[in-house]
Amino acid sequence: MALFAAVFALHYVVPLEEAKEFVDIGAEANLPTWWNSALLFLVTALAATSALAADGRTRFSWTVIAAAAAYLSLDEAARLHERLARPLLAAGLDTPTYPWLVLGAVVGIAGAIVLFFAGRSLPRETGRRLAVGLGCYGAGALGVEAFNGWIRQNGPDYVFSAGLILEEGLEMLGCIIAAGAIADCLAGRLQRSQDLVEAENAH
Repeated sequence: MALFAAVFALHYVVPLEEAKEFVDIGAEANLPTWWNSALLFLVTALAATSALAADGRTRFSWTVIAAAAAYLSLDEAARLHERLARPLLAAGLDTPTYPWLVLGAVVGIAGAIVLFFAGRSLPRETGRRLAVGLGCYGAGALGVEAFNGWIRQNGPDYVFSAGLILEEGLEMLGCIIAAGAIADCLAGRLQRSQDLVEAENAH
């Protein structure tokens, strides 16, 4: 985010078209896209590891979370969500923001409900932190992006740029919170296992 702001500010003094495209958080197939996809893949890997270490309903919950994060990682890299705009465009419907957000909001809300119920079998603190992470990600990916789609057509460029920073920042923060929550849960499980082994050895 700092690199994006620095390069864009410097671009007004010295033309840096290639560098600008490489760090543009509103563009595709560049450094920010890779970074966001990598963060989501990290959540996928941690959740999958938790699923392997769990059993029963908890294993199912971690599997659902891993699958959701894997889809979002793929979507970040391949921009699958933009294909949701096709039905509206084909019907000739006009929207005040990005066309894909109409169906995207439905898909996102449905996914959030599934994740909410999946998270109920997890430890309370882990579930709470995952809910916060999901809230941050959803606020950026749907809420702020809806505003950005409108301001892009109706407002000044600097407001749109600020909106992009907020949107991507919330998505990154959501991933970091989720990854931290899962990593802490795994660390706690390993610590408890180690304590159990040490207790058995002491006897």
